[in-house]
Amino acid sequence: MRKIFSTLLVFIVTGSLMLVACGKKSDGPVVGNAENGKKLYESKTLGSNSAEGCVSCHNYDESKGKNDKAPYTAGTATRAATRVAGMTAEEYIHESIINPNAYVVENYKEGDMYQKWKAELSEQQIADLVAYLLTEK
Repeated sequence: MRKIFSTLLVFIVTGSLMLVACGKKSDGPVVGNAENGKKLYESKTLGSNSAEGCVSCHNYDESKGKNDKAPYTAGTATRAATRVAGMTAEEYIHESIINPNAYVVENYKEGDMYQKWKAELSEQQIADLVAYLLTEK
């Protein structure tokens, strides 16, 4: 009887540990990966509906073309840090991706940026894009 009880106890403990290990991660913030974000940013299409990717409108700098469609990628983090009073660069970039019309940069029009990234990208993909853009100082 003890052997059965011991075996059952080991099975229960092992099973519980496996469930904890495979269970839901904490509800903390998603940590972005800049390298993955750069790959996403440079993709020709992006999102579940294969919309034109970021580089379709954002040139890296003057050497790659004009900024008539969207701001340059180079310097994004520096500009983002001062765009909206009270917002960090990270907050501003995140908001610009999920709600592009929240703040429209001067010389650009509301609705110019694709509006559905929040629905079409995962939280991890958005965090990765933000992490990459924060490296562009």
